[in-house]
Amino acid sequence: MVDFAKLKNEKNKINIVDPVEIFRRSPKPVGMNDLYSSQKDILSKWFNSKDKSEHIIKLHTGGGKTLVGLLIAQSTINEGKGPVIYLTPNNQLVKQTIDKAKDIGVKTVEYHSGQVISEDFLNGRAVLVANYNSFFNGHSKFGTYASTIVPNVGLMIFDDAHAAIPTIRECFSININSKDETFSSQYQELCSLFRQDFKEVGKLGTFDEIVSGDENIVLEIPY
Repeated sequence: MVDFAKLKNEKNKINIVDPVEIFRRSPKPVGMNDLYSSQKDILSKWFNSKDKSEHIIKLHTGGGKTLVGLLIAQSTINEGKGPVIYLTPNNQLVKQTIDKAKDIGVKTVEYHSGQVISEDFLNGRAVLVANYNSFFNGHSKFGTYASTIVPNVGLMIFDDAHAAIPTIRECFSININSKDETFSSQYQELCSLFRQDFKEVGKLGTFDEIVSGDENIVLEIPY
């Protein structure tokens, strides 16, 4: 028999988009009774300007930024704005984020390389949690110049964004030993492929200096 009361409760839950109210109605683990005042303030400010394309949120260490991010993610899902991606620097933080989400009843799915992306994520029913390497690479399922498997992402959350800079830089860098016999015959040809790109971003002088004779060079491809 259909449980109409349950269906009604689900409908009411989906309609809640205020992240502070989402938290108030969510299950909570022992020891978590309320949000910090700083969390409430940030969530209220985000909610009043949520239609802006970008937000930068800063909290001190231990200030509960993961909880803030998850409540914003759930708010976006409840509003029906499409799939939500939550990126963290490493797999350990992926696990911690998923555990925190379970504590407050936010549904998440973990990204696994080489596996089919979850339908719950694609249909906007769960937050996809992944590390930065999963997203920023030449074969990213989330979109490259050649293809895009995940369309119309409604929100992306970059947790510890400052920590992602080295990871992203590495993904767009090529390390070459100019004296390596494997590359010696094609060395100048390979470097010249990027000359125009460096010129367009105003780094041609740096590029020419690198090409002129360093034994170990790093080409940071403009992106």
